Amino acid sequence: MTRERRAEAIGQDLLAVLPAWVVARLLVAASMLGARLWIDHVDGGERPIQVGQGLLAWDGAWYRSLVESGYAGVPGEGIRFFPGFVLLGRLSDRLLPGGAEVALVVLANLAALVAMALLLRLVRRVTGDEVLAGRSVWLLAFFPPAFVLAWAYAEALFLLLAVGAFLALADRRWWWVGLLAAGAALTRPTGALLALPALVVVWRGWEAAGGRERVGRAAAVLGGPVGFGAYVWWASVHTGEAFAPLTIQRELRGEPVDPLRRLLDGLGELFGPDALGDGLHIPFAVGFVVLAVLAFRRLPLEHALFAGACLVVALAADNLNSLERYALNGFPLVVALAAVADRTPLRRLVPVLAAAGMAGMTALAVLGEYVP
Repeated sequence: MTRERRAEAIGQDLLAVLPAWVVARLLVAASMLGARLWIDHVDGGERPIQVGQGLLAWDGAWYRSLVESGYAGVPGEGIRFFPGFVLLGRLSDRLLPGGAEVALVVLANLAALVAMALLLRLVRRVTGDEVLAGRSVWLLAFFPPAFVLAWAYAEALFLLLAVGAFLALADRRWWWVGLLAAGAALTRPTGALLALPALVVVWRGWEAAGGRERVGRAAAVLGGPVGFGAYVWWASVHTGEAFAPLTIQRELRGEPVDPLRRLLDGLGELFGPDALGDGLHIPFAVGFVVLAVLAFRRLPLEHALFAGACLVVALAADNLNSLERYALNGFPLVVALAAVADRTPLRRLVPVLAAAGMAGMTALAVLGEYVP
């Protein structure tokens, strides 16, 4: 394909996903406005801090501080945020007017648009099903935790890099796989898990590969762990504490636990005093497990393996806050949902339920009742 044809194809994919991208942002804006009107005119209570923070609520406030002041200028807890989104946020801040707030929001939303276009191309490339590709894009746009793709969060950039790595993997462009996986791991620690799908694909043709190609294949597998390890090493040196990002995250989410046992314990929490706490995450957790099983049945092994690994990591914590957002990193779960939604009774119901879930989660996050 010539450079001109490639540019034209990219433009067509961006235009194809633009409606889903726009509608999702309108839904997020309406949900945020509704939450603000509720707290001001119905509830009558004091405004939560998140109402005033807008698109920079929760982790977005941390990213803004990191862009403005660096890791040395924020509390020690800030070291748990991996630097990919921060570094690109600083670059965007230099190029765009309006300060760090504008830079981060623009970066996240543009990254989301590109990630959706790449997902369209990936599903089309892997399955040959244009309808499934389009449905996957719409469900990614309306996936309940996907409101963070419009906020100043790192998830949109991570998805861009992770989906890009899968595209490169499908085309056997090994060095690009390694580079994109490293970038994903520098953005979100989940990027280290990209080694698993890469290993599956690399192993299939290892015996027939020559020496130079084997080096490229090894780079594809090692890219994610190297990116992850590079930041953990830097943060450990910077703070003087070994594995500082992981230690702080463990303090917030608790010690690692058996995911299956955590899920079973969570089912009990649905009927106890934590029903409105961690218990609220359990229906989503069960749904994600079902989607992971469907992914192993309907998608290529490397896709299902990545989705399953992301879900296991998300469930392997005592504190299930942000579970839904962590599961979003395993984007093949969305494709599995799109494949199931192909059945006539679910074709319209699933997108409506997903959009309603995203609207509800957005409002709860703005009201300070849900930790995204």
